[in-house]
Amino acid sequence: MTTTASAEEAPRSVLERAGIPKKISWGFLGIFLFMIGTGLEVSWLSPYLVAQGISLGVVAAVFSTYGVCVSLASWLSGVLFEVLGAKKTMLAAFVFFAVGTSLFVGVGVQQHAVWALFAGYAIKGFSYPLFSYSFLVWIAYRARPSRMSAAYGWFWFAFAGGMSVVGAYGSDVFIRYFGNIPTLWSTLLWAALGAFAMIFLNRDDVKPRHASTGSRWKDLASLVTIIKAEPRLLLVLVIRIINTLPQFAFPIFMPLYLADLGYSTSEWLSVWGTIFLLNIVFNLVFGHAGDKIGWKRTISIVGGFGGAVSVIAFFYVPQLFGHNYWALLIAGTAWGVSMAGYIPLDAVTANLVKSNKGAAISILNLGAGLSTLAGPLIVALFTGAIGYVGVSWIMCLLYLGVGVSIWYVAPKQGREAKSS
Repeated sequence: MTTTASAEEAPRSVLERAGIPKKISWGFLGIFLFMIGTGLEVSWLSPYLVAQGISLGVVAAVFSTYGVCVSLASWLSGVLFEVLGAKKTMLAAFVFFAVGTSLFVGVGVQQHAVWALFAGYAIKGFSYPLFSYSFLVWIAYRARPSRMSAAYGWFWFAFAGGMSVVGAYGSDVFIRYFGNIPTLWSTLLWAALGAFAMIFLNRDDVKPRHASTGSRWKDLASLVTIIKAEPRLLLVLVIRIINTLPQFAFPIFMPLYLADLGYSTSEWLSVWGTIFLLNIVFNLVFGHAGDKIGWKRTISIVGGFGGAVSVIAFFYVPQLFGHNYWALLIAGTAWGVSMAGYIPLDAVTANLVKSNKGAAISILNLGAGLSTLAGPLIVALFTGAIGYVGVSWIMCLLYLGVGVSIWYVAPKQGREAKSS
């Protein structure tokens, strides 16, 4: 496989000066469009299925199965990129999306076939991690070392902008004008547009690193062996889990907690949407800031210590100020900003190893997938014993741990990373 970028020379184009590698610039649009397709169903699918007569237990099991497949695909994504090459990986991801959606919607939802709900959503669970997280490896090979954090900031801007902003807000418009089932089918169109931009408009490609079967099996084995070669990746894994853990824990208990304090569901959804609207803006801010003030300093101060303060404030503000929408919004968006402080972690991971960056990124992606399981698990395990307040303090302490531990994992950055 061809290795990275680009000698360090002055950026020549507007895109490069902004931090977007010119060779793969269409890929960022592809991520944005594909993640709209993924996000159009996230905020309403579970209650819709229950309203259609499918039991809550079955729906929960379907989403749990989906989470397991997302975690597995996240772990495999970087190495599959190395094994299959760039565009074949993206094509495989779209096939998973198309097959999974067709089975899930056409048979599972429309015919109320439970087996198809499980099978279709499980297949679909392999799609977006394989498509999006594989692109993180592509960035590692093409981004300029001194602008790598900024490039990853643009990735997360496109990722979250598609899934959590346009996908979430757009679903309301689509459902209102077209209905639930057409909205589910429309996800295929968005994913197809994203795949078209990634595969056809994006002229760059990265060929498989090895041609022989034996070498490819060795690449797959590196998902485990790379941790032995670089033990700091275990800490990267834990930090990545903690990064978005509250994102999957808060939605489980915060709506219930806030309802007891007089907040409406509409107010909660408005706050939650605004959190991620601001988060995507600061993904760019801290992507660029990481290259300027230091990767580990940004993660420690903003993501670690800033996250600890804001996550506990998000819980306590309703108690301190009562039913005050704006106070809750300020506390929530402060936490959303702090999550953006983890953007340089991608650059840190890519520079921990000199070769086989796909395996290193796969460890990071595994953390992203496990975060979707760890958040709900912490709520399930500890709410009964220590309540919502205890769960909030656990998340606060985990963020504090990141603020300290990142100093033991981050390599030198930018120009220094090339010679170290």
